[in-house]
Amino acid sequence: MAEGSRQNAVLGIGFVLIYQTAVVAAVQTAPVLAPFAAAGLGLDADLIGLFTATIFATALISSTGTAGIVARLGSFNGASASLAVVALGALALALAQGPGLVILGAVLIGIGYGPVNPIGSRLLNRIAVGRHRNLVFSFKQSSVAIGGAAAGFILPIIVLMSDWRKAAIATMALAIMIALLSPLIAKRLGQDGIADASIRFKLPFAPARAVLADPLQRGLAIGVFAFSMAQFGFMSIYIAMIWRETDLPPEGAAVMLSLAMTASILGRLYWGWRADTGRPRHVLSWLAWSGVGLLVLLLFIGPSWPWILIALVSAALGFGPMGWSGVLLAEVARAGEAHGGSAGVLTATAGSMVFAYLGGLFGPALLSASVLVAGSYMPGIICLILAFAVCAVVVVQGTESYEKDLTP
Repeated sequence: MAEGSRQNAVLGIGFVLIYQTAVVAAVQTAPVLAPFAAAGLGLDADLIGLFTATIFATALISSTGTAGIVARLGSFNGASASLAVVALGALALALAQGPGLVILGAVLIGIGYGPVNPIGSRLLNRIAVGRHRNLVFSFKQSSVAIGGAAAGFILPIIVLMSDWRKAAIATMALAIMIALLSPLIAKRLGQDGIADASIRFKLPFAPARAVLADPLQRGLAIGVFAFSMAQFGFMSIYIAMIWRETDLPPEGAAVMLSLAMTASILGRLYWGWRADTGRPRHVLSWLAWSGVGLLVLLLFIGPSWPWILIALVSAALGFGPMGWSGVLLAEVARAGEAHGGSAGVLTATAGSMVFAYLGGLFGPALLSASVLVAGSYMPGIICLILAFAVCAVVVVQGTESYEKDLTP
């Protein structure tokens, strides 16, 4: 690779990383601030899963509904637009006096979040080729962990220094700053807008049906759904759960989420590298089984748990099952390419994101509903355990000869 191309690749990956980090930080703003803000807003912190579910329900529609607009605007202009909408959502949270603006904030953040993965994958499609595809996609997906870790660590500090509204304003400022940076990066890498792209609104069901029709992609779709349920469910309620079930204060619970997300950064890079050595779907199966074991352990969490044990389990959750996304999305792209060439990659990615957003919708809602109905997170966690077990089995079915061809 020429020096200029290498620099452009680093610049492109770096932009995707900070862009997605800013959006994920906005998604995590309310879950992190819930213990601090809930009483003042007259809300129960355990309802925070429903906030995240609203974000993902909106993102599910936005991801395909705005695809034509993003294609016409180009990746960088699309990124600026999505960041602007996310900033408005964070502002709505900062101004909230009750549930009305909180819901509006969730809807706006969901609209801005929807196009994030299509934009990021479109930019990386110029870069992520060859045997390091899993590692590049894992690096890109580490933005989810970085955004979650940064929100869990920095926002409580802002709260302690000022108040939770200032913390929400900080999230808004970050989104605006990256939106202003986007045109500068575009001058170096070039725009990729398609002038005659149709901007007609599209529902997400057609890409999902296309994925389910292909046996090689069907298991991956189930995997995306199961991993997304667990990841976004726990990113949504983990602070509230630790605060509720243990003796840690809200700030300590936020540190545990930050620790899990930090470990997840390392996990995503390690598992991406490990998958590039061959048998990536077996790596995914192992990660799902690790999720089963760790969630079973989490069923017994209580006030008697010392903080060091909570920290170890949090780090293990981050490094293990939360390190899934780069490997799985790279496999989605590979399976789509095997099914239909470059057009198949786009179809497979769009279809898989439907299941990712459905998981992000059902996971947080399931866990919040569990504690509201049963008074405990246990029923919701058991459902996630079963989802992981199914994923661990189906993700490797019928892939023996397929993975043999991938082994260096």
